[in-house]
Amino acid sequence: MANYNLTSETSAVPCLMTTWHLFESELYYWLFKQTNDEDLSFDLLQDTFLKALQQQKAFCDIQNQRAWLYRVARNMLIDKQRRASKEQELDLSHYDPSWDELELAAIDSLAQCLPRALENLSPSQRNIITQCDLQGLSQQQFAQQNKLTLVATKSRIQRARQKLKSILQKQCHIRFDEQNRVCCFYRDNT
Repeated sequence: MANYNLTSETSAVPCLMTTWHLFESELYYWLFKQTNDEDLSFDLLQDTFLKALQQQKAFCDIQNQRAWLYRVARNMLIDKQRRASKEQELDLSHYDPSWDELELAAIDSLAQCLPRALENLSPSQRNIITQCDLQGLSQQQFAQQNKLTLVATKSRIQRARQKLKSILQKQCHIRFDEQNRVCCFYRDNT
């Protein structure tokens, strides 16, 4: 995703930068799923970051920072769509209004299973998932840094994702709905 220049203002709020780096890529792909527009998704992502930055140190006091970022992004998306619909008819068919607080809470709880699941991957699988999926490094950049072909990188990340999905299904007892989306799960605290 985007690389933001760390100013003294953002350096004073390391919790924002830590949270942002963890969820920036995920948030971008959620926005893209809602809008089907790369430019709009990126603009909304930047606006979400700026809103978080405006919170300054108060951001660190937010109990569920991930959910807060999603809430802000969702509200900005709705505002953007409302403004656009006043100017012209906007196709809102890509917006999924079912994405509400309950889904955010479920995903946040599921995220608690992720660190344990990552520990069960091989070091190379954990590395590619962490760098590409969690930190937003492109597969092309990963391939270059690790002296791999893009095809080999795509194959490795596919296998790592399948392994991670299998681990998450076992540890968190994930079930999928008719659209093959995560619908429910419970944590295995053992």
